[in-house]
Amino acid sequence: MNDRIRTSATTASVALLGATLLLGLTACANIEHALKKQHEETSATYVDAQEGWVGVDIPAWIPDDATDLHSIATINEQVAVVRVSSTAALPTTCTIEDRHGIPSLPADWSTDSWPDTVSLCGEYEVIPVEDGWLGWFNAAEEGDAPS
Repeated sequence: MNDRIRTSATTASVALLGATLLLGLTACANIEHALKKQHEETSATYVDAQEGWVGVDIPAWIPDDATDLHSIATINEQVAVVRVSSTAALPTTCTIEDRHGIPSLPADWSTDSWPDTVSLCGEYEVIPVEDGWLGWFNAAEEGDAPS
């Protein structure tokens, strides 16, 4: 076998192994979310997120200029956590209130710093983060979901 054929065969094998590994990791993440009865989405822009939002309507507090949107929620939508990058202010309908809780779904894009007060935007508690906003919804009763 000449070197050119051997190099092509090696390159094809490495590419196939890489593709298989990537598919396996993606499948593992999807299986993990299904077992935990939750879904997670990311969107580059507000428009993309609005078109592909899963479960309920996109939260009204998310600014139109938002980018790098991350969302994780339970399948029944009783718990949700959302993080967005944005320089815009929250809607004027949001009010400053005492914090009632913290997100009960873990996400590596969340935060570990919880202020005593939050902006209450509809059913979501929202706090500023270094590049935008982090909001969460925890159902008070079985069957509750953000509207």
